[in-house]
Amino acid sequence: MKLEAPGAGQGEAAAPARFQAGTLRYSAAGLALVVFWLLVGELGIAMRDRWALPSALELLRRNAASDTTTSLLLSTAPALLSLFLVPFVGYHSDRYRSRWGRRRPFLVATSLAGAAAMAGVAATPMLGQLGDAALGAWSPGVQGLTLGLFCLFWTVFECAAITTLALFSGLVNDVVPRPFLGRFYAIFRVVGLSVGIAFNQWVFALTDAYLVDILMAIALIFGLALPLMCLMVREGGYPPDAPAPAAHRLAVPRGHILECFAGRRFLWSFAAFMLAGVTFGPFNTFYQHYALLLGVSKATLGSLTAWSYAVSIVSAFGIGALVDRHGPLKVSALAMGLYCATAAAGYLAVGDAASFRYFYVAHVVMSGAYFTAAQSLPMALFPNSQFVRYNSTKDVMVALASIVVSISQGPILDLSGHAYQLTLASASAFSLLCVICLARVAATPGKTDALA
Repeated sequence: MKLEAPGAGQGEAAAPARFQAGTLRYSAAGLALVVFWLLVGELGIAMRDRWALPSALELLRRNAASDTTTSLLLSTAPALLSLFLVPFVGYHSDRYRSRWGRRRPFLVATSLAGAAAMAGVAATPMLGQLGDAALGAWSPGVQGLTLGLFCLFWTVFECAAITTLALFSGLVNDVVPRPFLGRFYAIFRVVGLSVGIAFNQWVFALTDAYLVDILMAIALIFGLALPLMCLMVREGGYPPDAPAPAAHRLAVPRGHILECFAGRRFLWSFAAFMLAGVTFGPFNTFYQHYALLLGVSKATLGSLTAWSYAVSIVSAFGIGALVDRHGPLKVSALAMGLYCATAAAGYLAVGDAASFRYFYVAHVVMSGAYFTAAQSLPMALFPNSQFVRYNSTKDVMVALASIVVSISQGPILDLSGHAYQLTLASASAFSLLCVICLARVAATPGKTDALA
């Protein structure tokens, strides 16, 4: 890999640098190698959404968790803790300077913590039985102990995974050349979708018999892929940061976050990200329950997901090229608008297994198109020099919105008699509001030192 800092290569024959990100300069081969190792890291990150969440839903279903409990454990508790953790780690990562860079030390720590927590999730059935035997008459029961331990370990895993993703975005922002971001995230999506295809085509049906083994495999991959990426990817040089006041060496200064709300364009941006964050959440949390209620088997659901991901893979490169050509804001707004129409049609039309299968494929493909287009949207809207500050503030706002929705969705579904079509009604409403906010971002003047 050919990496150069400014002024490097004097007095020696050096390959011409075709791409630059900060103080890093790459030849084509060097950039390809950096992308490869970042995709190794994405392999670990993809385990959360593509393997861990469906497996966790299966574990909760086995222990008769209600919709409210499922929503609280998978959404509310992790989002609440991430309100404090993501800004804290992001702030100190921005300010940190070491021979290993400012992102990689934090990434190694959070990935190892997440792997240990996922191993704990895998052990919850065994620990629940052991705890029940040890407590005897004082035990709340195997299911109660298992759910309690699951809550503990899953919350730690989710906090680590959410923080890891925020740090990974900061690393990508620092080391990937901006004109290549759209295509990079297209490749990024391909890796994630390929992981999802593998799970849904060959692993999902095995959760009935090998759930603990699958959860342990998730822990192993998450804990190995990200540290390996950190070992192989080099960060560039960063300008020295002013020393923090003694009172703020551990705390996050209030002004660090409040300054992010100074511009109207940033306010509309945060609103758009918040709405996008809650658009897909309710359906994605309960789609397995919805499918089983309508008579769609797990094997069929896994196959549909795999084929839908395959379609998304084929379209990812085209979407990435459109993003690099027209900008992520326009392409993201178009994708979200198409998803709004898809969700509204699903709410009106889905009533049996056949209609659910058609809608589910459309949901995965159209939501995937938005995710592909919007991956580089924060880099386009937030200042490059303070990216993690703004991005972590965005994550806080998305977490707040997710908490409000996740607290509401479980009780509403329980009280409605598991009317899961309500998740599609909320998706259509939130996506429409998101498109309006994106249009306001486009219409609001503002300057950043990122791509417009």
